[in-house]
Amino acid sequence: MKRNPFLSKTFKSVWLKHFNHSKKCTFFSFIPELPFVKNKFLPLYYNIGKNNTKGVNYILSKNIAPDYKGRVFIVYDVPDYTPTDTFLNNLGVHKITQYHGFKCNLKNYNSLNDYLLKVISKKSRSKFKGYLRKIKDALNITHKVYYGTISSEEYNSIFNTFEILLKKRFFNKKTNNNNLNPKEWAFFTEVTLPMIRNKKAALFVTYDNTKPIAITLTNFSDTVMYDVIRVFDIDYSKYRPGIVGVMKQIEWCLENKFEALDFSKGYYEYKKRWANEPYWFEYHIYYDKKSFLACYIALIYKLFYSLKLFLRKNDLINYAHKLLFLRNKKKIQLLNN
Repeated sequence: MKRNPFLSKTFKSVWLKHFNHSKKCTFFSFIPELPFVKNKFLPLYYNIGKNNTKGVNYILSKNIAPDYKGRVFIVYDVPDYTPTDTFLNNLGVHKITQYHGFKCNLKNYNSLNDYLLKVISKKSRSKFKGYLRKIKDALNITHKVYYGTISSEEYNSIFNTFEILLKKRFFNKKTNNNNLNPKEWAFFTEVTLPMIRNKKAALFVTYDNTKPIAITLTNFSDTVMYDVIRVFDIDYSKYRPGIVGVMKQIEWCLENKFEALDFSKGYYEYKKRWANEPYWFEYHIYYDKKSFLACYIALIYKLFYSLKLFLRKNDLINYAHKLLFLRNKKKIQLLNN
């Protein structure tokens, strides 16, 4: 758990600053290494990071004190391949599936070509290599990975371009992107620089001469690269810089002995095409079984997240994002100008 980048000291402190007014987190005996913050009104606690992580894991303790009494706890974004013992005498649990997850398990591959040969279809393999040749032939392309060191000036310049490209991309798609919420973007902007310098994050940047045309933010555990936010300049769409970027990430992971590239949550066709291990993210809701109020709150949240899953599976969540885009369209246009 300590190796999880979303539980690192830097991530926790910056997240608390932006989303919890720098108030201290709380620990509980049944899940001792996972910090929680309290809902403002309810006896409800949720893990630090909430929806801003790309997956958390935890281990339950069998030596629990009565500090859970009358309370509800939500652990967000738990990969379903994470083993968790959920048999605690006085604590009930609801597990609700929420998002698709996709991972490239790289343990048995020696090179990018080896992965392409064994995972990607012959037709797609030919296309991807063609995209790589096309972009190299047509443009003065360089790829740079900022990992371990970056100047503040260069970082600020890249992140400014990152935001511009994201706004441009999602304005073109006519849909809302949660990462561009000012509060979320301010969080990612502040937390990423120290995490890069601590080798808990990296920026993968593709340049045409000196112009960034594709940027990917990643986080790291000891063995896994987590894909956090990615974007490419839509003016370069015909060169498929996004696909070229994925190839460079896999190549870098293999060269640096990382065992997996985890695309994390969210269904996109490119994730399905590249990943060799699909999985699901779950929300885990723990509650005091002897408290009527805790049982009631847990049930309400279970029903709420079950409804969200239904909407997501029937592609209705996308309509909500499009409505949010329409509501914020004028504001986005002003920002882009």
